[in-house]
Amino acid sequence: MSNNEAQQQSDQSISQEDPDWAPTPRVHTQYQRRPSESKPSTSNTSKSSGNKEEKEEEEEEDEYEKRIERTGCAVENEALQLCYAEKHDWRACKDAMEAFRECWKRNGNVQAE
Repeated sequence: MSNNEAQQQSDQSISQEDPDWAPTPRVHTQYQRRPSESKPSTSNTSKSSGNKEEKEEEEEEDEYEKRIERTGCAVENEALQLCYAEKHDWRACKDAMEAFRECWKRNGNVQAE
């Protein structure tokens, strides 16, 4: 049984027990980092160099992070993302969204059309 099937069965059993229960919205996957596709090495000699490469990969910003930094609104964007991660509802994050929008305008970013 896959994790998804197990989660669905768990959700169904909980929903039958508690009439006020609602499933947790899933986090948007666009902004999640993908795990490294390379398999870990089993040799002892490459183990230390593998750790160094992992640290460099973790420290390196992805393209999305670089683009947000260039807008000048990285702090506001992070606040908006954290709000959504906590509340799972954009409507509850209107203040953070407005702060990001104001920063966007203040820094002269042009909306893509």
